[in-house]
Amino acid sequence: MNQSAPPPTVAATTAKTSRRAVMLASSIGNFVEWFDFTLYGYAAAAIAATFFPSGDHIAGLIGAFAVYGVAFVARPLGAVVFGRIGDRRGRRTALGTSVVLMGAATAAIGLIPGWAQIGVAAPILLLFCRLVQGFSAGGEYTGAMAFSIEHAPDDRRAWYSALVGASTWLGTIGATGVMLAFQAITGDGFTGGGWRWPFLIGGLLAVVGLVLRMRVDETPAFKAMQANAPAQQPARPFRELLRGHWRTLLTLFAYFAVLGLFTHSFLGYMPTYLAQAGGFSASAVLWLVTIANVVSVPAGFALAVLADRHGRRIQLRLGAVAAIVLVIPAYLLVGTGNLVAVVAALLILLLAVTLLSTGAISVLELYPTNVRFSGTALPYNVAYAIFGGTAPLVSQLLVDGTGSLVAPAIYASVVALIALPLLLRIPETRGTSLLR
Repeated sequence: MNQSAPPPTVAATTAKTSRRAVMLASSIGNFVEWFDFTLYGYAAAAIAATFFPSGDHIAGLIGAFAVYGVAFVARPLGAVVFGRIGDRRGRRTALGTSVVLMGAATAAIGLIPGWAQIGVAAPILLLFCRLVQGFSAGGEYTGAMAFSIEHAPDDRRAWYSALVGASTWLGTIGATGVMLAFQAITGDGFTGGGWRWPFLIGGLLAVVGLVLRMRVDETPAFKAMQANAPAQQPARPFRELLRGHWRTLLTLFAYFAVLGLFTHSFLGYMPTYLAQAGGFSASAVLWLVTIANVVSVPAGFALAVLADRHGRRIQLRLGAVAAIVLVIPAYLLVGTGNLVAVVAALLILLLAVTLLSTGAISVLELYPTNVRFSGTALPYNVAYAIFGGTAPLVSQLLVDGTGSLVAPAIYASVVALIALPLLLRIPETRGTSLLR
């Protein structure tokens, strides 16, 4: 009588793949994504001057932020396409394709002629490149998270997910460093064309990402599903999600709405807010945000260690409450223009974002393998399209429309308050098996 062997643990089945290679492959694409998106936020003024008619600085800036937000419209479509590929063909295939598209679109932004050369075609081409960036990003972060934790030992999944989360901040730090370098090198010529070089560098980084990802095995959880229960692979992952997991989808939409709003308010709008409300120069803004991002990396790893030892839910709940009660005081501190107060405000905002980000591991652990990629990518990208990508534009419009520099903070707090009941429903997932 044949007896089936018990399913292997993730730790045992990862033996053939170097953990260092897994960590690099998981993180590099997310690094490139956030490197590219952060470049756009920091270069918004130069992009507005290059791709939009001269003479109206505010209109150009709003146009640049609008294009920033439009990229997120393509994210849900990317989630559908890459989610299907990831759950049907494998995580590695989806991630390799996404990083190539992201890099090509980023490099193209650095090559597009401006309004003075080709007129209205300039912002149209910029818009197209941003749509491609958004489409490719639709499968990047959630796919990288799934790829990472499915390779991780069961008792270190939060740590592995923190590596992907750290690549977010490292991407912003890298983009900031490159921007500072080219500002120093090109001086007054930065707005005239010096801003383009960082985008070309982003394209080269994507090539490195592709090579790293193609050298790593598919995840043990996905291979186990293929070998032991190929019938579990859904022909239409999103149909199965809507039928069998709609409550989880709704809860995760609320979670990603808050996380996306706070993350992109910080990355996409905070540089502008620091200049407007705090009166800081462009270079001072870059340094301030960089220092805050550097601090967030070890903080994220420390919280990951606690999450692996004591669970994820407490950090998620603390982050949700912090998003409600701390954001308005933080914006008020920025408005003082005092350097110490501004640094404190940035650290407060990053604390809320870092605590919330730890909850991403719970999101992935809620799903079985056959819909894990799709089930995370769909709510993540729909929420980011509505709340994340529009954060800089809505924030600027709120300031212009109300005359209150604290209006964006009130908006963020209200969204977090509405989402709180659903966030409190996310269960503790520490110890949950991924091989299911």
